[in-house]
Amino acid sequence: MDRFGEGEAVVRRLQEALDIAEEENKVKEARDVRLIMAQIHFLQKNVEEALKSYQELSKEDPKDFRPYFCRGMIYSLLDRNEEAKQQFAKYRELSPKKFEVEGYLRTSLSRMKLFGSNEKS
Repeated sequence: MDRFGEGEAVVRRLQEALDIAEEENKVKEARDVRLIMAQIHFLQKNVEEALKSYQELSKEDPKDFRPYFCRGMIYSLLDRNEEAKQQFAKYRELSPKKFEVEGYLRTSLSRMKLFGSNEKS
């Protein structure tokens, strides 16, 4: 939707979903929506906002491996390799084995497939 100029509509709908989840005290669902919102920030090239969102999510639930993985991916794409290594180490420590995809995501080809290009933001 973002590619077709509907990025603001996506963010608005996600915010509505977040508001509903929070009103209904659905903590897991609200967290999932916030993770998606951080991904949207990244895709819209709001990299610092995405990193900030993932940092907040990590502080709220330090046992959730997903924000560490996402920050590791962003740092990797930005060639901030030391920071990426730290995030991936935390991700590996916390994640169940079925989520071990780091090796696949390291290749330039897979980066291009996942993110549309290998360019830095």
